[in-house]
Amino acid sequence: MIDLKRLRHLTVLVQHGNFHRAAEALHLTQPALSRSIQALEAHVGAPLLTRQRTGVEPTELGRLLLRHAGALEAQVRDLDRELRLTRGLALGELRVGVGPWGGSVLVGPVVGRLIAQHPGLQLKLVLAPWQELPERARAREVDVILGELREVEQLADFECAPLQAHEVCVVARAGHPLTRKPQLQAADLFDWPLAGPHLPLNALQALQAMAEAAGVPPERLRPGLLGVTCDSSGILRQVLQASDALSFMPRFMVDDGAQDGAHDGAHDGADAGEGAPGLVTLPVPGLAQTVRFGAAWLRGRTLGGIGEKFVELLRAHDAAL
Repeated sequence: MIDLKRLRHLTVLVQHGNFHRAAEALHLTQPALSRSIQALEAHVGAPLLTRQRTGVEPTELGRLLLRHAGALEAQVRDLDRELRLTRGLALGELRVGVGPWGGSVLVGPVVGRLIAQHPGLQLKLVLAPWQELPERARAREVDVILGELREVEQLADFECAPLQAHEVCVVARAGHPLTRKPQLQAADLFDWPLAGPHLPLNALQALQAMAEAAGVPPERLRPGLLGVTCDSSGILRQVLQASDALSFMPRFMVDDGAQDGAHDGAHDGADAGEGAPGLVTLPVPGLAQTVRFGAAWLRGRTLGGIGEKFVELLRAHDAAL
């Protein structure tokens, strides 16, 4: 029977390209790593590597072993995960991948309530760009991902637990010039820099269509439509507070103190320096955009009691927003 540890040594060696770096990564000496590879080659009866000037390369047989090694390692990780999940809500562990935009705003209260109800749990939050989250789940780095579902729902290997649709509003700093305009039009928004996260193609197309429907000439639009692109909701709020940029956000992402920005004289005081300016929402006629967040996980992988409880609390929190 092939030694799984030696398969791991072969995998790391090919990943690093030479014995020195691979031995350091494996916390082995180079002679020990060499003996492990030699023993594996003796077991299969053929060379697994060729030595090139640029480093080691797997032979055809070596590539065959590497394919199976990757599958076996994933199965071992899945088994380890299943064992952790079966420990239940008293001592289990859950790893959640979170997008830094809306997902990061949603997840805090949910995790707080979950750990308050089950203090023995181990919860790991992995903050990453939404584009990376599905691959993180496929690599078994996280058990469940939380973010905007527009892209994830189209992936055949994921199951989703969608949340309710949230109204999208236009957000600006208190005292923004548009707060004093008698009647806003959608075209007015494109006179100012727009700030937001990296947008998927269909979201960019929707924003482009909104500009066209409002009669905005193409020369008034910025390349890529956004003047500031940032996935961090916290940084985006700071950008809005310190500038005349505008952003489209679901209402729950706006600070609790956000106000209706239409003709409120109190905003001028905040703008004049009576403390850090807050954020307001602008009443834009005809704006009917919505966004949906949710949890997703690899199809066929059980969530276990911990994951199911997380989704239950997430839905309850979302419903209360």
